[in-house]
Amino acid sequence: MKSVGKQTLIYGIGLLLAKGVGLLMLPLYTRYLTPADYGILELVEMTLELVSIVAGAQLALGVFRFYHKAQTLKEKNAVVSTALVALAVSYGVVGVAGVLAAPLLSTLVFGSTVHVTLIRIAAASLAFQSLVMVPFAYSRMRDRPVQFVIMTLVRTAIVLALNVIFLMGMGWGVKSLLVSSLFANLVIGVWMSVGLIREVGLGFSRQATRDLVRYGVPMVATQLATFVTTFGDRYFLLAAGDATMVGLYSLGYQFGFLVALFGAGAFMRVWDPRRFAVADRPDRDEIYAQGFIYMNFLLITIALITAVFIEDLLRIMVTPPFYAAAGIVPIVLVAYVLQSWTAIQDIGILIRERTEWVMIGNWIAALTALAGYFLLIPRYLMWGAAFATLVAFAVRHVVIFSISQKLCRVRYRWAPVTRLVILALVIYAVSRTLPELSLWRSITARTFL
Repeated sequence: MKSVGKQTLIYGIGLLLAKGVGLLMLPLYTRYLTPADYGILELVEMTLELVSIVAGAQLALGVFRFYHKAQTLKEKNAVVSTALVALAVSYGVVGVAGVLAAPLLSTLVFGSTVHVTLIRIAAASLAFQSLVMVPFAYSRMRDRPVQFVIMTLVRTAIVLALNVIFLMGMGWGVKSLLVSSLFANLVIGVWMSVGLIREVGLGFSRQATRDLVRYGVPMVATQLATFVTTFGDRYFLLAAGDATMVGLYSLGYQFGFLVALFGAGAFMRVWDPRRFAVADRPDRDEIYAQGFIYMNFLLITIALITAVFIEDLLRIMVTPPFYAAAGIVPIVLVAYVLQSWTAIQDIGILIRERTEWVMIGNWIAALTALAGYFLLIPRYLMWGAAFATLVAFAVRHVVIFSISQKLCRVRYRWAPVTRLVILALVIYAVSRTLPELSLWRSITARTFL
């Protein structure tokens, strides 16, 4: 657990620097982009996220399981090399298909071909995305957090530098952000893939392919359900409102997602490979229980800080047209606390290699979300979207946790987590009673809390 803590700290610092720099750029972005621009960017990226599911993004999840399951170094290297080759081919094919189908995708999403160029740039970026995925996974499996963080920061630096050039210098608008991501994926992907091939070799194992497909195909269907639960509300918001409403909701959602990025994200980068490595140990339950407590300490602390300071943060970082995004942030934060619980407490399903149950749980949540979108978004717009998301995430956690416990029971310690939750709720409730204050007085009072 000390090792997990040290590596989580390294990942956390890296993610904080990468995301923190991006957040510091928000004043620039919100002066050159409108809420409608943000909405268009979100819809384009979401559409390509859906395309990436078809490319088999979830096949990479099996690398952790079968790398640790392999008995020899040769077998382990075969798993990694096979995943790299398979994903490079599938992403390349789907990326090219996305470029060719851009007019159709633009018409389906926006009702016209006006954003064909944006979709083509995003599809080209997708084609190179797989070159980053497997090397990053390998760094995590080999306990190389510093390498992971350095590559993440280099990629972030490339993206931000190009954003400044294209957005400010050339006035490309939304296109500047997509072109920057395309170039960064190409440079970092080729760099890391070449290094990985030098270390593990370049080969293709039929057995590794069968294992990855068997393990990953149910997860592809799972990811489709996750897409509906996570991003489906934007399409309903576009239909019930406009691109501006989507942009405001997306900005608020971005802050709500911080709890998953800095809390669960940093921790799970270490925990994902480790939890498979200890699956057969006699003290497994105690290790899993400690991991759950430690993750929640990060998770709930970050959620509380974000919820308490969100209005002040927006006053500092964005222009007034974006302030309305603050309202949905606490709801999204709670949703992502539940999502993070699901991500760590599905271990029984994964150990037993019964990933079809993850798919079932996610589709139950997706259907719940769709019902919420139909009922709530036309009437309450982004508030309805946020509440529908929260309910769907709660349903998913209950279903997957229950099934996981039946397949392989883990004795979690809930008392420390419950105390953390109660304390956070009390502090947040007190913060809501504060009168309207000037910016720095508000920051001082909330810091004291």
